[in-house]
Parts: sequence; structure tokens; C-alpha cells
Amino acid sequence: MCCYAVVLCALAIGILVAWTSGSGRIGTLPGAAANRGVAFLIVACVGGAVLLLVGARAAWRGRPGLTAIIPLAVLAVVGCVGETVDIASGNPLPDNLIGAGIIVLAVLPALLLLLPRAASRHDR
Repeated sequence: MCCYAVVLCALAIGILVAWTSGSGRIGTLPGAAANRGVAFLIVACVGGAVLLLVGARAAWRGRPGLTAIIPLAVLAVVGCVGETVDIASGNPLPDNLIGAGIIVLAVLPALLLLLPRAASRHDR
């Protein structure tokens, strides 16, 4: 989960650099509505990273890491919709397999967080 948090922070930094420097598609967006969308995306990335780290810390300490499930579930839902569109539009199989792998890597930690934990020696 910490790796996902690092990727989200790197994405937010990359978008912020492109937005402030005026480079690429993000830097040349016209209008205030587009700029609000970019700002929202940056905040959402940082917020998702914070939720992942808080959830990972809670799970590390033996508590339920439910806050980490929120960004992982969003990634899985958006990924499923995107993969369905990719398959329907006829994208090649390797592209679809990469997307499916990303979805599986998001769902697996969420499922592990939902499973009941065995009592440790300290809890007995």
C-alpha cells in the first residue's frame, strides 16, 4: 500500500509541475473549470496517498486498515470500467492484461484487509 501511496504522490507532483510550468496538455488547459479539475485531481491523489498510509499504519498495528480500502476500491472500480471500455473498443490483449494486473494488485490488499486476522500471542 505504501508503494501505491508513493505512486500517487509522484503523480500529484508530476501534474503539479506540468500545471505550474505550462507544459504539456495539463499546462495549456483553457478556462477556470479545467484548472479546478486539475487542482481536484492533485488533491485527490494526495488524499488517496494519505488514506493509504493511514490504513497501512493501522493494519501494521493490528487494527483494521479500513481507510486504505477506499482508494483501492476507487482504483478497482475505475479500472474495471476502463478495462470494459478497452475490451469493447478492441484494444490488444497485452494492454488488457496489464490493466487487469493493475486491478488485481489493487483488489488483493483490500481483500486481505477485510479478512479476519488470527489472534497473535500477545492477544491471548
